[in-house]
Amino acid sequence: MLSELRKTRNQQRTERRRQALLDAAGKVFTRQGFLRTLVSDIVAEAHVGQGTFYRYFPDKRAIFEALLDRFLANVFEAFAGMTANPPQDQDEYREASIAAIRQATEILDRDRDLALLLLREAPTVDSELEDKVSSVYSALVTIARSFLDRAIKEGFARPCNTELVSEAIVGIGAWMANAWWAGRLPDFSKDQVIEQLVDFAFFGIGSANNS
Repeated sequence: MLSELRKTRNQQRTERRRQALLDAAGKVFTRQGFLRTLVSDIVAEAHVGQGTFYRYFPDKRAIFEALLDRFLANVFEAFAGMTANPPQDQDEYREASIAAIRQATEILDRDRDLALLLLREAPTVDSELEDKVSSVYSALVTIARSFLDRAIKEGFARPCNTELVSEAIVGIGAWMANAWWAGRLPDFSKDQVIEQLVDFAFFGIGSANNS
C-alpha cells in the first residue's frame, strides 16, 4: 500500500499537472477563442501528449468550463474575508468593502484578457455555461444582500429593501467595471473608482450634514 506521504505527493503532482494544462489552455483560448482552439493546440502549448490531456479532461469544452470555474472561485474568494470576519461598524464595513472589491479587481486585471474571454464566450458555448455566467450576477447580489442585511440588523445601515438595493449596487458595480475596462474613465485611478462606488453605496448623494 502507498504511504500517506506518497499519496499526498501523487495528489500534489496530479494537481500541478492539471493546473499547468489549465494555464496552457487559458493562453490558447485567449489567443484563438473557444471555437478555433483544438485540443492539439492546448497540448502543444503545455508540451504534453494528448493522452495526458485526456487523463484530466474529456474535451476542450470541459477544460474551458474548468477555467471558468477557477476564475470565478478566485473572484468570489475576495469576499471570503468579510464573511469570516464580519465588520463591526460602518467604518469597518466601508473599509472591508473597498478591500474586497480591490482584491477582486486585481484578480480581474491580473489576467484581464482571459477574464473577458471567459465572460464573453462562455454564454456562446452552450446553455449550461450561459446559465453559469448568468448566475455570477445573482451570486454577487446574494453576497451584497447578506452583508447589507447584517449591517441593518447591527444598526449601522438604514432599513431598506435589501433585495432591490443589492441589485442596484451590483448593477452599478458591473456598469462601472465595464466603463473602466472600456477605457471610458481615463481621468480616474482604479482606487478612485472603487472608493467613489463604495461611498455612493454607503452614503448616496445626501448632504454630509444630513442625519
